[in-house]
Amino acid sequence: MALQNSFAKFFGANYPLEGAVVNTAPVYGDAINVLTPSLDCGGGGGGGTVPLASDVREGVAVGFGVGNLVLPAIADVLEGVTFGAGGTEFTGTLVQNMIPTPPAADMCRLKVQIALNGVGVDGATVTAAVAQANSIVNGNIDPSVVVKQNTTASGYTEMDLYRQVAFVRGSGEYLIEVQHNGKILASVKVAMPDQPEVFLTDLILISEPGYTGG
Repeated sequence: MALQNSFAKFFGANYPLEGAVVNTAPVYGDAINVLTPSLDCGGGGGGGTVPLASDVREGVAVGFGVGNLVLPAIADVLEGVTFGAGGTEFTGTLVQNMIPTPPAADMCRLKVQIALNGVGVDGATVTAAVAQANSIVNGNIDPSVVVKQNTTASGYTEMDLYRQVAFVRGSGEYLIEVQHNGKILASVKVAMPDQPEVFLTDLILISEPGYTGG
């Protein structure tokens, strides 16, 4: 009688892969067809590797015990940076504050904060015009037209205007106005000070009488 492969006795049986069996476990199969385990669970010479506790998230149980890897909060990771399992499980949301470029030496950065009942006003229009026609600024004629126009976002905006020292000839005054939904919130005529930056509220305090709003 021909020799019959003993696996024929278990035709249709599902045997695990060698790499899925612990390396220190007994061999499996049958007397003729012996399969040797190859999974390494620490100490064997197989192909699998159990991760270190520091590579497994804290509180997650694995074969050796419980992981102790602590991941940062999403809000502490820079926006758009992925991390976690495979580097893509989570995406950070932290947004860094950008350091603005300082104004040029002949400019003053006007900072405008607008709030109604403590809530920042979006979309308020801030305009600034040189008050005197044909002012000479740094050797150039600067007519009395709107030279800057910005809109607020979260109640805030910035614009760079000429410092008083930049006016070679002329009053060096600005007309600054803030409007929202067709209503004037502030209107002021004032000389731009000789400093790198100033808040509109400070200019209103030193302005000529007669401004509205503020």
